[in-house]
Amino acid sequence: MSRAEQWIALDKLKRKFFLKHEMKKFILKSILKNSKLPLTYRYLSFYIKIQTPRWSNFSQITNRCVKTGRSMSVTKYARYSRFVLRTEIYNGNLPGFKRASW
Repeated sequence: MSRAEQWIALDKLKRKFFLKHEMKKFILKSILKNSKLPLTYRYLSFYIKIQTPRWSNFSQITNRCVKTGRSMSVTKYARYSRFVLRTEIYNGNLPGFKRASW
């Protein structure tokens, strides 16, 4: 397995963890912010929220290129890095883009 394939597999795993724990963390966060609830409930929700895996955080999700696995300068429209996006546009594989000519 190449390094790019490892990056892509890890990114998919992190996204899966995030989707799995998203609603749970949202509910726990709303319990934490509710000042009308007793302090014991709020503390318990804080403790449960801390116990969730680190990969379930939104900040762990990075946009990666589908082909190369590169994490920097990835467009959200096509999920390609700038190098792959340029070659795909030049080859005419992406609709809505064309080479600049003036």
